[in-house]
Amino acid sequence: MRSKEILDWLHAECTSWYMIVDLRNVMSTIFTKAQEWEVLPDTLANPMRRVRLGRRWVVRPEQILSEEETMQVLARLDDPHLLICETCLSTGTRISEVLGLTLKHLDLQKRTLHIQQRHCRGDIDVPKTKNSRRVLTLGALVARYKDWITKENITQPHQWLFQQEDDPQRPMWDSGVRKALKIAARAVEHDFSGFGLHSLRRANITWRQEVGASSIEASKIAGHSSVNMTNDYTHVQLRRQEELTRAIQERLQEASHRTRCTSA
Repeated sequence: MRSKEILDWLHAECTSWYMIVDLRNVMSTIFTKAQEWEVLPDTLANPMRRVRLGRRWVVRPEQILSEEETMQVLARLDDPHLLICETCLSTGTRISEVLGLTLKHLDLQKRTLHIQQRHCRGDIDVPKTKNSRRVLTLGALVARYKDWITKENITQPHQWLFQQEDDPQRPMWDSGVRKALKIAARAVEHDFSGFGLHSLRRANITWRQEVGASSIEASKIAGHSSVNMTNDYTHVQLRRQEELTRAIQERLQEASHRTRCTSA
């Protein structure tokens, strides 16, 4: 099997660069296991190892809303959709992690959330990587969560923090939250192709570094497997670029002033 044929097949089956990487790795593992189990001979070279994917490409523009635009969108939401979006935005959690929360994962005294499981459209499981299991601080959202669990009468450790309206024994699905967020964004004319709950997580990772967090800190809080992944999520806003450019220019002006003073 030629590398080009494999690459053409990967592009035909997948809709993003990351999906291509995942599918190639899965197929490579299948070939490796087949040799370990003596289904395929050891002399057969794993064809997936010869496939080179080239530079990463994206389907949708990597952008985030400004802080002001984000608040305008959130102002159009009501609970529980609002609290869920606030959690993704403030803590950097994935939507599946928020919807997997039960009362035992919420510690109001320590002002934290314990990410120990996830819920994705009916599938409840542990987080996808060991780095995804983490403790996140809630900050000002503590009061919001206290009011929410009181209002919803959530008193037992096993109860979902965000339950289905017609079946409290089951957690909410992400589809309703995504729809509400898109409607809110369109209402204030801030929607764009690719905008959604993941945009809030991307904004958190970007803003966390803008307010002083190192890339390592942002990576660990986000639950990323590597700092490189955090770099992919980070979007440098024009406002931030302006601040950094002016800071450089001010340093140069100060240096020029010192030089003139020394010469005089």
